[in-house]
This record gives sequence, structure tokens and C-alpha cells, in this order.
Amino acid sequence: MDLLLVVLSTDPRMVLCLEVADGLVADHGGNIVVRSPETVMFRHGILFDAVKKRSGLNVRMYESYHGADARAIWVALDEEYHLDTPWFTPARWLEGHGVDF
Repeated sequence: MDLLLVVLSTDPRMVLCLEVADGLVADHGGNIVVRSPETVMFRHGILFDAVKKRSGLNVRMYESYHGADARAIWVALDEEYHLDTPWFTPARWLEGHGVDF
């Protein structure tokens, strides 16, 4: 099973949701098909840089991660999700989880 992070390429970047791929791209005419009922929407969005910081990895766009690295990213997403706090606030930036001034 492949998990896909849906990220807005804004500045700063924001993770919108986590999707589950439905099989191989080759099986779907070169298109990524997802299992919509299994989508996890992040109500407040999650700052991409916060995921990088919490995971301890230099998470990059358009990359694949496996094993311990994938788990570290998943744990970072889970921790950010459970904060249930909008990331687009000065308070979050002052915590050091966001944009550096």
C-alpha cells in the first residue's frame, strides 16, 4: 500500500491530506487513483516544514520513503494532526514549528 501526501506548493508549503493509492499507476492508465473513503483530511492543514522538523528528515517533494523514514514522517504527521491547532498563526511560528523570521 502506498500513502500519498497532498501538499500545496505555496510558500510556506502545507500538507492538506493523506491519501491511500489504489493499486499501481500502470494498472490505471498512468493515473494515480486513490481510495477516497480512506483519505485523512487535515482540518487545519499541516505545515510541511513542521513535518520535516518533527521527523528529523529532509523530507522532499516528489520523493518516495520506505521503512523507518516513512514511519518517522507518519509519526510527525500524527503528532501535528493531534495538536488540532491551525499552523497559520504567529503562535505556531514562535514555537519554532513554522516559518523562520
